[in-house]
Amino acid sequence: MVTLNLLVQKASIDASSQNWGEFTFVSSPSPGDRIAAQHDGSIHYLTVLSVHHKPVALATSDEEKNSNLPSANVVAIWTGSDAS
Repeated sequence: MVTLNLLVQKASIDASSQNWGEFTFVSSPSPGDRIAAQHDGSIHYLTVLSVHHKPVALATSDEEKNSNLPSANVVAIWTGSDAS
C-alpha cells in the first residue's frame, strides 16, 4: 500500500488543481487509470493524468533519514460523481 496526495482538475487542463488530501492506494496508479474516490460525502470518478514522484536521495545520517521522506502527487481529471 502507498499513501499519495490527490490533486484533482475539475475544469480544463489549464485550470488549477484542487488538493483533495492524502489517499491510500494498493499501488501507485498509472496515467489513464480510472479511480473512484470519496470526497465531500460522494464518490467521484477520476482519470489519472500523471503521477509526480518526489524521490529523496539516500541519507547518510539518522537525522537526514527522518527529515526527508519520499512522496508523490496523483494528478487526475474529474469525470463525474454519484452526487445528486
